[in-house]
Amino acid sequence: MTSKEKILEETTKLIHAKGFNNTSIQDILDASSVSKSNFYYHFKTKEELGFEVLALRIQQFYDFAVRPALENDLKPPERIDAFLDRLLAIGLSPQGELGCPFGNLAQEMSAVHEPLRKALSDFFHAGAELVEQCFEEGKRQGDFKESLPSKQLSEFVLAQMQGAFLLRKTHKDPKVIERNVSLLRDVIKGWRT
Repeated sequence: MTSKEKILEETTKLIHAKGFNNTSIQDILDASSVSKSNFYYHFKTKEELGFEVLALRIQQFYDFAVRPALENDLKPPERIDAFLDRLLAIGLSPQGELGCPFGNLAQEMSAVHEPLRKALSDFFHAGAELVEQCFEEGKRQGDFKESLPSKQLSEFVLAQMQGAFLLRKTHKDPKVIERNVSLLRDVIKGWRT
């Protein structure tokens, strides 16, 4: 592993556990065992590193949750179900206890850092659009009722999961994720034909 990869990996963990503002350059140096000059060789600023961490997190999320669940030949309801399975797996994992890394960062930084807020907004919009496309495809194929409000329901799925991750973190109770995914499945099932 290169020193840049070590910095990215350790910073990703630190920001998820402590937040962006509470993670100092010294924390990063200590965790990644690199010198300050090595850090600044790879990253001009902590902000630059923050954007690379976000890009890495997005890639990891797409590799684990989006591509395997939503980008395949399954029928749309099965893809939505697989996506919820993946979100549930994340929520039940040890990292799930720390909350959603995207939601955490959005809560911490959206009011104070416009470029990060915009990047996170784009990420959430893209996720909602993928779910919406799945609902729309399901409507065309007759799997979902024609009256299903695809955009609103896709936003509701993401909002519900963000709330579930927040409560899971706050209560330190993984059952919160299980209950919310179960409820989402029931809501979506109500739109099946």
